[in-house]
Amino acid sequence: MPQTEDELLAEALGRINRGGKIASRFLKNDIGEFDRELQLGFDLALERVRAVLVELSPGANPEPEEGGADRVTFRVITGGGALNMNPVVVTVDVTRGSERTTILHVRAIAKEGLIKQRAGQKTAEHIAALLNGTVPSR
Repeated sequence: MPQTEDELLAEALGRINRGGKIASRFLKNDIGEFDRELQLGFDLALERVRAVLVELSPGANPEPEEGGADRVTFRVITGGGALNMNPVVVTVDVTRGSERTTILHVRAIAKEGLIKQRAGQKTAEHIAALLNGTVPSR
């Protein structure tokens, strides 16, 4: 069974600071989500999403977590917030729409401490810009 977003964030925070794993239970989640319809066929959309995730999280090799003929889910952990030090879990669901369209659901989630960085929301906005091709990489 795949780990939940909270478990992934707790582990990532624990790698930064030993107490981070425990502290993560008390932190609120900052979530950014959006749906987008790409004017690309399913296979081209999968390549585009994979490229965006690699650009977002260098060194990552996004492999489908769940999949089927008409729906694939990718998940990566990237950095967000100040100096990209706050772990952000990004999940992208790619669903076949029609022959020439593909529907994406993007969800970015990060833990939010006393200083509000909005890492989840800002990461989701950054992904939207990368999908549109309007923003250079970070």
